[in-house]
Amino acid sequence: MFIFGIQKLLRMASITFLIRNKKTLNQTPISVKVLWPHRNELVYSTGIKIAPQNWDSKNQKVRNKVEVASVKDLINVELSKIRTFTEQSYSDLKFNGELTKDNLKYKLDLYFNKVSETKKVETFYDYVENILVENAKNRVAKVTWKSYLRTLDLVKAFEVNEKYKISFEKINIDFYYRFIQYLEEIFEMSTNTIGKQIKNIKMFMNSANDDGYTICIGHKHKHFKVLKVESFQVYLNEDELNEIYKLDYEIDSVEDRVRDLFLMGAYTGQRISDWKKLNEDNIVECNGFSCFKIIQTKTKAEVVIPIHPNIQLIFDKRKGKAPKFVNEQDINEKLKQIASRAEIKQKIKEKGNIHKYELVSSHTARRSFCSNAYKAGMDSLAIMQLSGHKTEKNFLTYIKIGNEEFASRIANHKFFKV
Repeated sequence: MFIFGIQKLLRMASITFLIRNKKTLNQTPISVKVLWPHRNELVYSTGIKIAPQNWDSKNQKVRNKVEVASVKDLINVELSKIRTFTEQSYSDLKFNGELTKDNLKYKLDLYFNKVSETKKVETFYDYVENILVENAKNRVAKVTWKSYLRTLDLVKAFEVNEKYKISFEKINIDFYYRFIQYLEEIFEMSTNTIGKQIKNIKMFMNSANDDGYTICIGHKHKHFKVLKVESFQVYLNEDELNEIYKLDYEIDSVEDRVRDLFLMGAYTGQRISDWKKLNEDNIVECNGFSCFKIIQTKTKAEVVIPIHPNIQLIFDKRKGKAPKFVNEQDINEKLKQIASRAEIKQKIKEKGNIHKYELVSSHTARRSFCSNAYKAGMDSLAIMQLSGHKTEKNFLTYIKIGNEEFASRIANHKFFKV
C-alpha cells in the first residue's frame, strides 16, 4: 500500500533529461527537467556536457559512438543516479506536503554540493531549545521568552500523549489540526490562547527556515493559521478613574499602593512591566513640563510621557516618591475590590451581565489610557508612541470606543460645522 502510494506520487511527475541548444556542434550542458501538475516546472543543469549529435533524447542517454566511448558509461551511470535522486526527492517533498520549485532545487543543490548542510541540527527541539530560545533570552521581553518555553512544553506534552513524533517535517497541517484539538480537549484553552501557541510555532519554523536549519514549510499551508477572535475587555472612563482616585485609604497600605500604581498606569498608558519605572529617578524636564523618561521592557523603545496632574498628587503625598510596587497577583486581586468600592458596578451584557468591577485588572489601566486619550482627541499616532502599539489597525482594535462615544469625538470637527 505504501509503495503503491509512492509510485502514484511519482506518476504525477515527469522527469527527463534535455539539451537546450541542439544546433551547436560544441559540447552543451545536460539539464534535468521536472514537470508536475498545475504547470509547475524545474529545469536544472547537471553540469555534465555532451555534443548534441552524441545525445539520444528518446532513450535519455549518451549514444554508443566511438568519439564518446571513453565517457559514455560514466555519464549514463551518473545520469541514472541523478534521476533516482530527483525521483526520491520529489516523492519525499510531495509526501510531506513541502513540494515547491525552491525546495526541489535546494535538494538538487545539496546533491551537486552547491550549498552546505553544515547548519543542520538533529531535531526540532535541538534548534528551538538550544539555539532559538537561548538566543532570544536576552533579546525579547521576559514574558515573551516564557511564552516560548510554554509553547515548547505543550508541544512535548502533545508528542508524548498523542504519540506524534515531532520533527521539522512533521510540523504540518496534520499536526496543526491535531494539536489544536489536543489543547481544546486536554487544557480547555480558549481560541486566543491556542492562537498564541500557533503563533509561536510558526515563528519557530520561520526562524529555522531563515537560519538555514530546515527547508520544511508545512507551517506555511494556507490553513495553518493563527486563531483569533475578538475578546471583550473593559476600560474605565475618566469619571470612573476619578472615583477610584477619591477613595480614602491609609497612606502606603496595600490598597493605597495598588490604587495609585493602577492610576499611574491609566494616566501613562504603560504596561504593568513598566510601572516600577514610573518613579522619581526617571522624571525629566521637557520644555517646562515634568515627564517620565523610560525604556519600555517589552518594546525596548524609549518613551517620554508627560506627568498627569493626578500622578503629581500621588507623588506629592509621598513627598516626591513613587508608591512601592506590589506583585501582580495581589494587584489584580485588590483591583476588583477597589473598583467595587468605587461603585463601578455597571452590568456588562457581553459577559453575561456580570459587574464591571469583576473585569478590572492591571491591563485595564493601559486600555483605559488609550481609550480616554483617543476620546479626548489625542492623535492616534501620539497615543501609539506612548503605549507601544506598532500598527494603527491593532490600536483601533485595542481601544474600546462605542458608536456614540466615537460620534462625540468627531462632532466638533469642522466638517460637521456650517
